[in-house]
Amino acid sequence: MLQYTRLEKAFELPLKENDKLLTASGVKFTDDHIWLRSGEFRPTHGWLIYLSVRTASLQALLNDILPILKDANTSFRIIRNEHEAYRLNAGLYGPHLIGKGIQFHARTEGEGRHLIDRLLPLTETYAGCIIQDCIRISNIIYAQEVSNRKPEPTKDSFPFTVEKKYRKPASRKFVGLFYLPVEELSYSPKGTIYKGFNFKRPFKWCLIKQGNSHTGDDHFGRDIRDKLRWQKKVIKALEPYVRTPKFIDLVEYEAFSFLVIEYVDGMHAGRWLEQIRQGKNWKDLGTDIKKIILEVYLSILSLVKDMHDAGYVHRDINERNFIVDGRRRTYIIDFEMACCLHDGLPDPPFTLGTIGYMSPEQMSYMKPHFGDDVYSLGALLAYFLTGALPERIFFGEMYTVRGKLQEYEVESRLSDLIIKMTDSNHLDRVTMNIAITQMEDLITFYS
Repeated sequence: MLQYTRLEKAFELPLKENDKLLTASGVKFTDDHIWLRSGEFRPTHGWLIYLSVRTASLQALLNDILPILKDANTSFRIIRNEHEAYRLNAGLYGPHLIGKGIQFHARTEGEGRHLIDRLLPLTETYAGCIIQDCIRISNIIYAQEVSNRKPEPTKDSFPFTVEKKYRKPASRKFVGLFYLPVEELSYSPKGTIYKGFNFKRPFKWCLIKQGNSHTGDDHFGRDIRDKLRWQKKVIKALEPYVRTPKFIDLVEYEAFSFLVIEYVDGMHAGRWLEQIRQGKNWKDLGTDIKKIILEVYLSILSLVKDMHDAGYVHRDINERNFIVDGRRRTYIIDFEMACCLHDGLPDPPFTLGTIGYMSPEQMSYMKPHFGDDVYSLGALLAYFLTGALPERIFFGEMYTVRGKLQEYEVESRLSDLIIKMTDSNHLDRVTMNIAITQMEDLITFYS
């Protein structure tokens, strides 16, 4: 198995600050957490106008709309830098903010029409992710009434002119030629996941994962669709070695990509835990239930080890990326962030992951290594034992983590393993083999 004793940066990417651009151009604004806003941006009525743009084009667009930003009557709110823009478009500040890195407030319909007329010629060459809860006016301009009511653009009540191709949402019954979505399992502005019917193999269910263009973009010109294409390659490479839903198809058209995989009848590990724990704390669970929970966790460790043995690191381990079926068999899913350490692909690796589960190295854009997954698995074990999301536990010093685990009355042997797996120094972190051996010993203790 590949080991890394000294880690290097996966890439150097000097991300730009928007406050410097605005200050140098004489635009007046106020710092407001992740935002730069004009003093008058406090919308209580009227309309919000959004510009959805890929992060790599953010500063170019700001340069183009500077005359509007300089106008003292313009009420705006802009994401403060490219780093925060990536986080925003990845959904880390909530799905309701995806694509909304540049915001204007129009107090009246007339003010909104005037603003949109000025923005249209300045924005026609740009692209951005689709904002789902707004009316799309042009390629990157969207409008939303401050009341949050989403109007119908074909009705007379909508006050702005919508470009013809955006007036009626495209509707398709089938994905490709063979796959019919029948049930929405989860929704996100990045893309929806459906349970579908596979007419290529009658009487077979499938899972359809949709990716919307320009969502989850990076500075290397990639977005969620590239991640789905990469996931196809990873699944096909891992199918012989790892228990994961099998690849069926990848369908692409217009602004969407659809990854079609085998449907597994089960539930993600987080929901499974909720059902088996029935709201009880770890200390109040019976020995038999504790043993079952640890056995399922051990099977997850084994799945990830199989993936490592095949040369891949997952890099997005969390409670939603494992499926537990009715016989308590586990499946590993969602390989969009995965890396092959044998050939160093993708190069550069895709960034971000799940807050609370990411190792310090991954958050610092270091080259991927197996220790990233060990850290995430330690955070997952904490979740299995406490029911609390890791972001609530893993901040501050390690003694703070131990204290928080004690609040949930987690036994010291389990706390010790969590702390060893989540050591901030990757060189001091335990290996997968040691974690598996110690978990086997702990299960024996509960037998």
